[in-house]
Amino acid sequence: MNRIQGILFDLDNTLIDRQAAAEAKIRDWVKTWLPQLPQGSMEQENAVQRLLTWDEYGSIEKQHVARMMVREYDLPEELVEKLVRDWAETFGDYTVPFPQSRQVVQTLSRTMKVGVVTNGGSAMQRRKLELCGFADLFEHIVVSGELGHAKPEPEIFLEGARLLGLSPQQIAFVGDTFATDIIGASRVGMLPIWIFPDPSRRTPDNVLRIFRIEELPSLLQSMMAAG
Repeated sequence: MNRIQGILFDLDNTLIDRQAAAEAKIRDWVKTWLPQLPQGSMEQENAVQRLLTWDEYGSIEKQHVARMMVREYDLPEELVEKLVRDWAETFGDYTVPFPQSRQVVQTLSRTMKVGVVTNGGSAMQRRKLELCGFADLFEHIVVSGELGHAKPEPEIFLEGARLLGLSPQQIAFVGDTFATDIIGASRVGMLPIWIFPDPSRRTPDNVLRIFRIEELPSLLQSMMAAG
């Protein structure tokens, strides 16, 4: 395992708490567009939880979430596009980093090349990096909205490898979404590391797994020691 010389990170729910940001944004939507639900009531909380379920950890187009909200709460149809636009323009402002993310990246960058490969629009993803103070940590950032390819397509992973100046076999990819991050990285020959906090979610024995980002340095150290 001493062949690993670089690490590419997913962004949402890997370095930043995308779910915390989504919950904050959705609470604002509910407060603004469903004022008939009393503040702090069970009904209001139910609406928040339903929208979070429809959001599916950000893996689905916001048009679906907005359309479900409009349909279920009998709102004007024209509100769908307004909600989608609002999310695209402001969601980055709700960004919350995981507490140890910056320290982990700084530690690893002393001995390895590091970069980010993320799906999403250019303005939003780069805004998230800036707000979290991560923009200065990464010289190499690949955003699907700029490249025209999105995970799990091989092109976006290979672009990350090209920027690091390494072969895919020399790179570990850390991400939270199995279908895009883990499968995509594996297909191009990178070493996938799945970060997912729910211990009830199982993973194949041949896939490395961590529960929190701060576990990553010790995992890599043990791999290097094992050779």
